[in-house]
Amino acid sequence: MKKLFYNDRLIYLLIILNVIVIYLHSFELLNAFYFLFDLIDVGFTLFFCIEITVKIIFTPGKNKFKSFMQSIWNRIDFFSIILAIPSIGVLFIADLEIFAGFAALRSLRIFKLLRVIEYIPEGKRISIQLFKALKSISFIIFAFFIYTTIVSLISLTLFKHAAPMYFQNAFESFFTIFKVFSGEGFSGIIDVIETKESVLFSSFSKFYFVAIVFSGSILGISLINSIFMDQMNQAAKKSEIEEISQFDSLRKELDDIKHQQQEILDLLKRKQVD
Repeated sequence: MKKLFYNDRLIYLLIILNVIVIYLHSFELLNAFYFLFDLIDVGFTLFFCIEITVKIIFTPGKNKFKSFMQSIWNRIDFFSIILAIPSIGVLFIADLEIFAGFAALRSLRIFKLLRVIEYIPEGKRISIQLFKALKSISFIIFAFFIYTTIVSLISLTLFKHAAPMYFQNAFESFFTIFKVFSGEGFSGIIDVIETKESVLFSSFSKFYFVAIVFSGSILGISLINSIFMDQMNQAAKKSEIEEISQFDSLRKELDDIKHQQQEILDLLKRKQVD
């Protein structure tokens, strides 16, 4: 059983087959096979649950679960499967909306495929650098999220009546501002405001959204990208320094061993002479 669930090729093959099943489930033409697709998907969910359980059991250490969760990849595997478990309910109560929502979460197990990166040349180093960089910029991403929320609430107050299709509520406003940060929808919002509001308010809106684009896109997203790349480079340099340090330490140990061997040989020669 251990060999079965530690067979990475088999696991990746099953994930790909699961993706194909979820893909086929999206076609109305195959409506007659929906129950079969759900049944197969539940089978995949149960298999991956057993896989996670077996790997936790065979994890070395006293606290097996804690040791298992120390790996970022294991955490991704664990939560992607746990969130998909309630989707089993679609076999019994297909019309219940909450199960339909959890059924969508079963697609999260596709994230397990990202682990393939470790099998490409320098893949493990790249994945370590990636996770370190993401951890380093997590606070900046959180701050950018808060900033986007504040701007979206201000924009909701200013433009709810001028452009209700973009600022109908707080969620729609947040989505609109995020699109503006990414460089989309800016001109469309201005066009709607110009048709409903005065020239003065329209002019104010143009300056407002220019400032939003500048602060969010140029300063915000660009800053996150630059810091992320800088952290990736720093992680790479740190890894290289650690490897060089380990190599130097190993070379020093080898030199010590050679020195000890030479001393032993000299001692043996002296004894033979005596």
